[in-house]
Amino acid sequence: MRMAVLVAILALGSCVNRGGIRPLRPLEIPLAPYRDAAPTAMTGTLMYEGGCLHFRDEQSRALLLPVWPFGSSFNGTEVFHHLPGKSDQVLVVAQEVVLYGQPAGWAALGAPQYQPFQGQCGVYPPFFVSNVRPAD
Repeated sequence: MRMAVLVAILALGSCVNRGGIRPLRPLEIPLAPYRDAAPTAMTGTLMYEGGCLHFRDEQSRALLLPVWPFGSSFNGTEVFHHLPGKSDQVLVVAQEVVLYGQPAGWAALGAPQYQPFQGQCGVYPPFFVSNVRPAD
Protein backbone atom coordinates (compact mmCIF):
# COMPACT_ATOMS: atom_id res chain seq x y z
CA MET A 1 0.00 0.00 0.00
CA ARG A 2 2.74 2.45 0.94
CA MET A 3 4.56 1.63 -2.29
CA ALA A 4 1.44 2.46 -4.33
CA VAL A 5 1.09 5.83 -2.54
CA LEU A 6 4.77 6.61 -3.17
CA VAL A 7 4.46 5.76 -6.86
CA ALA A 8 1.34 7.97 -7.15
CA ILE A 9 3.11 10.90 -5.47
CA LEU A 10 6.12 10.56 -7.76
CA ALA A 11 3.88 10.33 -10.84
CA LEU A 12 1.99 13.48 -9.85
CA GLY A 13 5.25 15.29 -9.13
CA SER A 14 6.47 14.62 -12.65
CA CYS A 15 3.34 16.29 -14.07
CA VAL A 16 3.99 19.59 -12.34
CA ASN A 17 5.39 22.32 -14.58
CA ARG A 18 8.55 23.52 -12.89
CA GLY A 19 8.83 26.60 -15.12
CA GLY A 20 12.11 28.28 -15.89
CA ILE A 21 14.39 27.59 -18.78
CA ARG A 22 15.18 24.02 -19.78
CA PRO A 23 18.86 23.09 -20.04
CA LEU A 24 20.33 22.80 -23.51
CA ARG A 25 20.39 19.37 -25.08
CA PRO A 26 23.91 18.04 -25.57
CA LEU A 27 25.52 19.52 -28.70
CA GLU A 28 22.57 21.85 -29.34
CA ILE A 29 23.32 25.04 -31.30
CA PRO A 30 21.07 28.03 -32.03
CA LEU A 31 19.58 28.03 -35.54
CA ALA A 32 17.78 30.75 -37.49
CA PRO A 33 16.79 31.47 -41.08
CA TYR A 34 19.74 32.21 -43.35
CA ARG A 35 20.66 35.90 -43.52
CA ASP A 36 22.58 37.08 -46.55
CA ALA A 37 23.80 40.31 -44.94
CA ALA A 38 27.36 40.06 -43.66
CA PRO A 39 28.51 43.53 -42.57
CA THR A 40 31.05 42.10 -40.10
CA ALA A 41 34.00 39.76 -40.62
CA MET A 42 36.04 38.43 -37.71
CA THR A 43 38.94 36.02 -37.44
CA GLY A 44 38.98 33.76 -34.43
CA THR A 45 38.38 30.32 -33.00
CA LEU A 46 35.33 28.16 -32.33
CA MET A 47 35.26 26.84 -28.76
CA TYR A 48 32.91 24.49 -26.90
CA GLU A 49 32.71 25.09 -23.15
CA GLY A 50 29.93 24.88 -20.60
CA GLY A 51 27.56 23.33 -23.14
CA CYS A 52 27.90 26.36 -25.43
CA LEU A 53 29.56 26.51 -28.83
CA HIS A 54 30.97 30.02 -29.03
CA PHE A 55 33.44 32.05 -31.06
CA ARG A 56 36.38 34.09 -29.77
CA ASP A 57 37.39 37.04 -31.94
CA GLU A 58 41.20 37.28 -32.10
CA GLN A 59 41.37 41.04 -32.41
CA SER A 60 38.89 42.21 -29.78
CA ARG A 61 38.97 39.05 -27.62
CA ALA A 62 35.15 39.22 -27.62
CA LEU A 63 33.20 36.00 -27.12
CA LEU A 64 30.11 35.56 -29.30
CA LEU A 65 27.37 32.94 -29.66
CA PRO A 66 27.10 32.05 -33.36
CA VAL A 67 23.54 31.60 -34.59
CA TRP A 68 23.84 29.20 -37.51
CA PRO A 69 21.55 28.91 -40.57
CA PHE A 70 18.84 26.23 -40.41
CA GLY A 71 20.25 22.89 -41.54
CA SER A 72 23.54 23.39 -39.69
CA SER A 73 24.50 20.90 -36.98
CA PHE A 74 27.17 20.17 -34.38
CA ASN A 75 28.51 16.75 -33.34
CA GLY A 76 30.88 17.76 -30.52
CA THR A 77 34.00 18.28 -32.60
CA GLU A 78 32.69 19.61 -35.93
CA VAL A 79 30.13 22.15 -37.09
CA PHE A 80 28.39 21.39 -40.36
CA HIS A 81 27.64 24.87 -41.68
CA HIS A 82 24.69 24.78 -44.07
CA LEU A 83 24.22 27.34 -46.82
CA PRO A 84 21.12 27.12 -49.03
CA GLY A 85 21.95 25.52 -52.37
CA LYS A 86 25.53 24.57 -51.38
CA SER A 87 27.28 21.60 -49.80
CA ASP A 88 27.66 21.76 -46.04
CA GLN A 89 31.01 23.13 -44.92
CA VAL A 90 32.77 21.28 -42.10
CA LEU A 91 34.49 23.37 -39.40
CA VAL A 92 36.46 21.87 -36.54
CA VAL A 93 36.31 23.17 -32.97
CA ALA A 94 39.59 25.01 -32.16
CA GLN A 95 40.10 25.71 -35.88
CA GLU A 96 40.88 29.31 -36.76
CA VAL A 97 38.13 30.64 -39.03
CA VAL A 98 36.84 33.86 -40.52
CA LEU A 99 33.22 34.36 -39.50
CA TYR A 100 31.01 36.63 -41.62
CA GLY A 101 27.69 37.84 -40.36
CA GLN A 102 25.79 40.28 -38.24
CA PRO A 103 25.93 40.91 -34.49
CA ALA A 104 22.59 41.02 -32.70
CA GLY A 105 21.18 41.58 -29.26
CA TRP A 106 19.17 38.99 -27.36
CA ALA A 107 16.04 41.03 -28.12
CA ALA A 108 16.48 40.06 -31.81
CA LEU A 109 16.10 36.42 -30.69
CA GLY A 110 12.82 36.93 -28.85
CA ALA A 111 11.31 33.57 -29.85
CA PRO A 112 10.85 31.00 -27.07
CA GLN A 113 13.21 28.48 -28.72
CA TYR A 114 16.15 30.79 -27.90
CA GLN A 115 15.40 31.06 -24.17
CA PRO A 116 17.52 28.01 -23.26
CA PHE A 117 20.48 29.57 -25.10
CA GLN A 118 20.02 32.87 -23.33
CA GLY A 119 19.73 31.06 -20.00
CA GLN A 120 22.85 28.95 -20.47
CA CYS A 121 24.94 30.97 -22.96
CA GLY A 122 23.52 34.46 -22.40
CA VAL A 123 26.89 35.88 -21.41
CA TYR A 124 27.83 35.66 -25.11
CA PRO A 125 26.01 38.09 -27.44
CA PRO A 126 24.40 36.44 -30.49
CA PHE A 127 25.99 36.67 -33.93
CA PHE A 128 24.03 35.61 -37.05
CA VAL A 129 26.43 33.63 -39.26
CA SER A 130 26.13 34.28 -42.98
CA ASN A 131 29.32 32.60 -44.12
CA VAL A 132 32.50 31.15 -42.72
CA ARG A 133 35.81 30.02 -44.12
CA PRO A 134 39.09 28.67 -42.74
CA ALA A 135 41.47 31.50 -41.82
CA ASP A 136 44.44 29.90 -43.61
